[in-house]
Amino acid sequence: MKYLNLNWESLGTLLFNRAIELLWITVLFLILNRVALKIVRKLFKNYSERKSTDTARILTFGRLATSAVQYLTGFLYVYTVLGIFGIPVGNILAGAGIFGVALGFAGRDLVADMINGFFIIVEHQVNVGDLIRFENLEIEGVVKAVGIRSITLISNDGATAFIPNRNIESLKNFSYQERSVLLDIPVSTDSLPAVKAKMLAVNSNYPQVSYLGIVTIEDKIFLRSQLTAPLSELSSLKIELMDRYFDEQKKP
Repeated sequence: MKYLNLNWESLGTLLFNRAIELLWITVLFLILNRVALKIVRKLFKNYSERKSTDTARILTFGRLATSAVQYLTGFLYVYTVLGIFGIPVGNILAGAGIFGVALGFAGRDLVADMINGFFIIVEHQVNVGDLIRFENLEIEGVVKAVGIRSITLISNDGATAFIPNRNIESLKNFSYQERSVLLDIPVSTDSLPAVKAKMLAVNSNYPQVSYLGIVTIEDKIFLRSQLTAPLSELSSLKIELMDRYFDEQKKP
């Protein structure tokens, strides 16, 4: 048979060389990805420290920039690997139109997510840290991440919700004029009653604060309050309240 006439030594050498190239390319792109992500995060961190009045907005764009770097690195990696193995990338791209027609219906949800996400971000509708409610979905929580495809929320019970942008028809942003933050105090089952009483005592002196109850996050128990105040006062009030919560706990 013809396959018996193959030069197996040459084939083995070729495969070994390709494997070495693939290994080096993989390591190179891993390093490139880590360095690029580190640079992006450092830039946005430094910028947020200089522009503290809009930290949430900066954090939102920082997450988007991080996602963009990861997608771009992944695309370049695949493109490079295909080139190493001699796969005609140009022909694949030229034939993408045929597959595009076949996948058009399957990808319409993705396109809808991206279009909706683009307008949500550009129109400054939602920032990381905002307390929002999706009226049509009856879901409420604090924004953890804003992406081009979805929004991630942490609900009042500590659960994480991933909302595709295409499903967002109407939302309320309770942080648009004033911002809200959650104040969580860790407790044990034994200390819960005493800590709750002290927390309510502190809250009674602050009309901006409301007690939300008990939440469980990663098998840990917390007592949660919500502080709502103008952005200019939010940080100082949060620090003041947290200090008082823990000072009250230290008292006999």
